[in-house]
Amino acid sequence: MTKFLCVHGHFYQPPRFDPWLEEILTEGSAAPAHDWNERITNECYAPLALARRLDHQGHITEMINCYAWISFNLGPTLLAWMEGHDPDTYARILQADQESQKRLGYGNALAQVYHHAIMPLSMDLDKDVEILWAIQDFQARFNRKPDGMWLAETAVDLPTLEALVKHNIGFTILAPRQAKAVRALDEKTFHSVDETTLDSTQPYLVRLPSGQSITVFFYQGEISKAVAFDRLLENGENFWTRLTQAAPQGLSHIATDGESYGHHFMFGEMALAYVIDQARTGRDQVQMTNYAAYLAAHPPTHEVLIYENTSWSCVHGLERWKTHCGCSTGGHPDWMQDWRRPLRRCLNYLKYYVDEHFFKIGKTLFLDPLQALKDYGLVLAQSLTIEDFLDTRLKPGCTKEEQQTACKLLVMQKQALASFASCAWFFDDIARIEPLNALTAARRALDLLQATQGPDIEAGFVRVLSEAHSNMDDDLDGTEIWSKIITPRKPCLMDLGRFVLAQKNNQTPAHYLWPGLHVEVTTQESTYTVQAFWTRTLKLEKEKYNQADLLNHHLSDRLQVELSLDRIYQQEQELLEKSCQKAVLTAQLLPGFTEGQHRPQPTLSLLMPGLIWNWVFSIDNLHPDHLAYIQTWLAENKDLAQSLALYIEAQAMAWAKDLPKNSMPLATLITRCRELTLPIYWWKLQNLVYGRDDYAAMPQLCQTLGLAKK
Repeated sequence: MTKFLCVHGHFYQPPRFDPWLEEILTEGSAAPAHDWNERITNECYAPLALARRLDHQGHITEMINCYAWISFNLGPTLLAWMEGHDPDTYARILQADQESQKRLGYGNALAQVYHHAIMPLSMDLDKDVEILWAIQDFQARFNRKPDGMWLAETAVDLPTLEALVKHNIGFTILAPRQAKAVRALDEKTFHSVDETTLDSTQPYLVRLPSGQSITVFFYQGEISKAVAFDRLLENGENFWTRLTQAAPQGLSHIATDGESYGHHFMFGEMALAYVIDQARTGRDQVQMTNYAAYLAAHPPTHEVLIYENTSWSCVHGLERWKTHCGCSTGGHPDWMQDWRRPLRRCLNYLKYYVDEHFFKIGKTLFLDPLQALKDYGLVLAQSLTIEDFLDTRLKPGCTKEEQQTACKLLVMQKQALASFASCAWFFDDIARIEPLNALTAARRALDLLQATQGPDIEAGFVRVLSEAHSNMDDDLDGTEIWSKIITPRKPCLMDLGRFVLAQKNNQTPAHYLWPGLHVEVTTQESTYTVQAFWTRTLKLEKEKYNQADLLNHHLSDRLQVELSLDRIYQQEQELLEKSCQKAVLTAQLLPGFTEGQHRPQPTLSLLMPGLIWNWVFSIDNLHPDHLAYIQTWLAENKDLAQSLALYIEAQAMAWAKDLPKNSMPLATLITRCRELTLPIYWWKLQNLVYGRDDYAAMPQLCQTLGLAKK
């Protein structure tokens, strides 16, 4: 008898985009990566698309696209970032859904509510918009309608399920403790269940007050928990055994944060690849499937009653997103989360006025303001240009200024919705990056409310927010956060102009393109003109500044950090070039470390990056004393070793553009880097070489990279 297995990964990152620039600015806590999207992509999302399978000698025999075999959902804001910043991984995810459609008749991808808001805490309007925008984004990317949708934190109530059904969503996934009672479809009496007695191997029908119904899958809790917290991914065979022995018949399935596979647990994607490989070979008569395919072949035979206002990550229901309920990450058990209530209250306060103002002004501009708001997801998904959208949604005869007002109203709604992303309440302090991002989105929404002649509600908003207090700093409350952290994030034209000039080393004309803003700086005599075009609102702003005033302007902290990183990378390269020039000459003159004479050591330290670079790429012989000293230096200077490794890897990838010609030099380069214990894992080079048609023409390089013969 065939057993069915489904592994679901919920992949999500908060909306990290700056609400003005629509680009992610530097996130210091993500170092050495630029931001958390980049870091987790490197650690998880990309490796899952090329998960290694090894033979008994540790050689890579295959690279599996895990997305083609597991059920998954990725948030629209994460996919939007990935499309622009890691197009290769993005393409593999789209390809995976197509492959699963061919294999199973149904795609692996599920949709996810757009901003990952806690739906039972959202108003009906927001439920509709979050679902519709998610569907529009999904269709634009996967070229099909979604069969199911992931609810943020699996937070659920009957109105949320009604909203899903209203928009033709067939199923969702919940935690087993969210099931209250079950009965067979031909039974009259419900039987109480809990997470230990619920049969999770089958889908269940939920009948709704409207007379409609929706299917719910309840994932297997113990195994899902073991993946997330009990290090089950350390061993692929153990992972396989737990998954396949959990259900002798029906559907064995788990749901976890997708970040478990590589980010939370290094090489977790390899354990998943092992499971996929076992299932592909038909071991134990197990077949991997997805929820839509299983549901098509096995419609529900039982009905379930759910516990409303519950979730998978708060044992108190939904309290984690509005009160100090005790749920947190556990890192600071003595910290209080009373700040959660005023944070939600002030955002609800803002949203009330945003909605009221949107429809008040919107009815004078849009043919149907509600439909325009719902359809705005097509613009966000790039299915429609903003110009085409306005042509068909605005009343005839709208002026250019009225078009801009309409755009501002829509962006105001988008940013107000973004402020409700669940992660703002999930952790343990209001001064963390996630609540600050939520408040930054609220700042943008509030500004647009005022810019479209809406009421000035900032004082009331701050009054509510002032009740929130940080655990990190006793003197830091909501008022201080708003005035000293959030409000200064709003860019001014002088700030933007100075940033662009600094990027271009004070040369004019100069320009800089963010997705949300295009800035150009020109000069005439001693006057600079800064021109900014806001792509979402179609507004063009222009200001003139005295040359001295603009050049002496002090950048805001966020833009200063962004600029500093760019400058540091430039200076690193310049320093490395100079070090290389000196080292190639000096290395020939340095003797070994004889008894009592260690003068070469400080010279080596001063020239170390250049010496390493030259030895890796060109120097044929290195004194044994020097080699040992380099190895010690690298071990004691891990940050510098990491920076040097990045440049060496980049140069190696440049060489790899001319393969197989450079295969032998690359093999030598890799060997030398390993001898020095440089922290380079050659992941990108492995991917490139493994995917080439002339793979067999580079045996030495393949062996050095640990690639088995095809």
